[in-house]
Amino acid sequence: MKIWQRLAQYLLWFSLALVVAGLVVLVATGEGLAYGFLLPGLVVMGLSLGHLFQRQGWFTNFLGKRSTRMGTNGLVGAIAIVVIFCLTNFLAAQMVVRLDLTETQLYTLSSQTQGVLQNLSQPLTVRIFQGTDDANLEPFLDNYQRLNPRQFRYALVDPNQDIAAARRFNVQSQGEVHLEYGDRTQLVTVLAQGEPLNESLLTNSILRIQGDRQPHFYLLQGHGEPPLDQSPGGLGQMVQLLESQSYQVSPLNLIQNPVLPPDAEAIALIAPQTSLLPEEVNLLQQHLENQGSLLLSLDPQTDPALDNLLDDWGLSLDQHLILDGINRAEFLGLGQSSLLITEYEAHPITAALTNRMSIYQDVRPLLFDASETIQGTPILSSDAETWAESNPEIPDPTFDPPGDRQGPIPFGWALEKQNPEATMETIRLVAIGNSTFVTNGWLGQYHNSDVFLNTVNWLAKVENAPLAIQPKAAQNRRLNLGRWQIMAIAWLAPIIFPLGGVGAAIFCLWQRR
Repeated sequence: MKIWQRLAQYLLWFSLALVVAGLVVLVATGEGLAYGFLLPGLVVMGLSLGHLFQRQGWFTNFLGKRSTRMGTNGLVGAIAIVVIFCLTNFLAAQMVVRLDLTETQLYTLSSQTQGVLQNLSQPLTVRIFQGTDDANLEPFLDNYQRLNPRQFRYALVDPNQDIAAARRFNVQSQGEVHLEYGDRTQLVTVLAQGEPLNESLLTNSILRIQGDRQPHFYLLQGHGEPPLDQSPGGLGQMVQLLESQSYQVSPLNLIQNPVLPPDAEAIALIAPQTSLLPEEVNLLQQHLENQGSLLLSLDPQTDPALDNLLDDWGLSLDQHLILDGINRAEFLGLGQSSLLITEYEAHPITAALTNRMSIYQDVRPLLFDASETIQGTPILSSDAETWAESNPEIPDPTFDPPGDRQGPIPFGWALEKQNPEATMETIRLVAIGNSTFVTNGWLGQYHNSDVFLNTVNWLAKVENAPLAIQPKAAQNRRLNLGRWQIMAIAWLAPIIFPLGGVGAAIFCLWQRR
């Protein structure tokens, strides 16, 4: 009987340990594994107590034992520690306090970003379409979400898994970042593998999508321009890009309806194959006089009959074709008539394009005669390795002066002149001697879309001064040690300090004896 009594006592303590373990797992994780400890512990505890209570006086003797009191104290202490631990974690999760102890506040969003997020009037979602996880993106977006968890959300989406979302936002490549605010969507940028998301870019995109203004962009039709669909050579991707940036895009046929839309802030004439009627040219001039903006994207070997309009702006069309003398586009399977551009003049359109490549196939030069009333900047130019060919039809053309002209040769101009009827307003026109860079298949190449979108934003005057959020970088606090300093550290840390501690312990022990 004593053997069974002792076994029952051991099983009682074992069952208590199982119950405590089950409670800890249940509180900490809430998973079903906790019941694998709780249920057997309760069953064993019941059987042990039942056996022990059969012996009269055992319970009183059991409580009076010194081992029972010590064990009870230990159990109560363990339970108290577990309860305090769980309550502390619960309170920490409910009342988050974060301290950024870095010198430059690397992990703290700017005051401008905090103000923008607090002003969100409806839910805003950031979606990043990429197939692989990025350890840097989630902490960065968590900082945004903490500032306004009710209105700001983010999602990392694999476009190969979530096909519906990829189609909804018309995802063309991995790394695209999209905003959704109410019924509006907007493409922010395309991140390369491992590229971080910039606070200035994201915050200014949020600020832009909140704006009430929706510029109206018209595409002139009726002269053989590319169709506004997804067909090869069409402008469907361009339309989708503009709509993703909160533009309203509409075709405009001045032949069928010779009236300028009152909300036409910017009009584009892209790749006309036939000449415009004089009445159409007059309407475009009237549009400019009414403080509207105009984009001309004109291919070589075409004549849109815009002489009167171009003369007013000091522009003239050149019938040469710009060729690359060293054919840098050959690795893409393209010929000499394709230009790779990496250097740009300083201008709001190209300010953020430093060392970023854009590509253009079949380019014509554009000439500009400077004047005091018109400010012109060559935003796109070839370099000294190119020339303007006067006979592009001949096979294997070579540079033959004086008919051919050596580069650099400008083929894109951003022009601005003061409106005589308004002292503060300016009239803007951009002319580019190429149209392929905005067509389907080409718009997504390199940074062609950035060139086009920056151009449209400048024309529509929506380049509202972005928030000046300076990038943060860790300060260089490197400690340069001399040879003797390095040797001293090498001896102190692993040898002298441990030996000193052991020696002090031996000395204290000897003193006590």
